[in-house]
Amino acid sequence: MEPESVSESAHIESNLKRYLETERLLNTFFSAFDYCLSNCIQPALQKNGHRPVAACCTKKYYASEDLDHPAFERLRQERERLFGKPQDHSWPNPVSPCEYHNPFRGCLLSSHKSPICLAFICPEGIDCLRKHHGIYGYDYLGVYYALEWILTGDLPEQHYLEFKESIITMTKKF
Repeated sequence: MEPESVSESAHIESNLKRYLETERLLNTFFSAFDYCLSNCIQPALQKNGHRPVAACCTKKYYASEDLDHPAFERLRQERERLFGKPQDHSWPNPVSPCEYHNPFRGCLLSSHKSPICLAFICPEGIDCLRKHHGIYGYDYLGVYYALEWILTGDLPEQHYLEFKESIITMTKKF
């Protein structure tokens, strides 16, 4: 990657701010939905004798899926400033290859997650959204790409505003 100009750096900061605002909205949505903990993690813990489980965190997704783009580098820098570098975390008997996955509490990242991690809802979770909450607009890959495009600045303003509004609308259904 080549050095950034001042205007490019300001653009990246603006995109990061939008991304983090969208992340806050999605975190509110996921908290209201509360599918993972009650329908996946707790039953897996019971089945596993209350030993730690990886749930859906089975790879270093942040390392394999993030784009080689200055905005992703900026997200990574902020993540490491707030939560430490991956190598700063080591767990006895880890259940996930991701260093940010605490085997007792799950993901350490309350913010600054990679788009792939932030967007993910398993097919069973999406089925639950549809069948029990009447939410048909959550598309894991669509959300993932929208998050990437917000971060890189490739999502047009109108689409960004519509995306944010769709998250707010879905959250109100709980």
